[in-house]
Amino acid sequence: MRRAARIDTTAPALIAYAKSIGFTYLPINGVVDGVLVLGGFRAAVVDWKSIKGTLTDAQAKLVASGFPIRFVSSPEQLDFLKVEMSR
Repeated sequence: MRRAARIDTTAPALIAYAKSIGFTYLPINGVVDGVLVLGGFRAAVVDWKSIKGTLTDAQAKLVASGFPIRFVSSPEQLDFLKVEMSR
């Protein structure tokens, strides 16, 4: 039997903050949590992590293969991501 995925308790606040600074959020709720879109044409795959959260085996394999996943734990990281995506 498959074990249920852990739900990150930081996600709701981070999603709300992301939306407040101009991101649109599309939940995926799979290997990654979702996609953040800025300005309708720039996108970043994100996974919300607690401060001491670790990657799942599937996430580690994706990262090792070069797949760009942003692991976000704080509003400051979202601010930085917005600046980076606005360039």
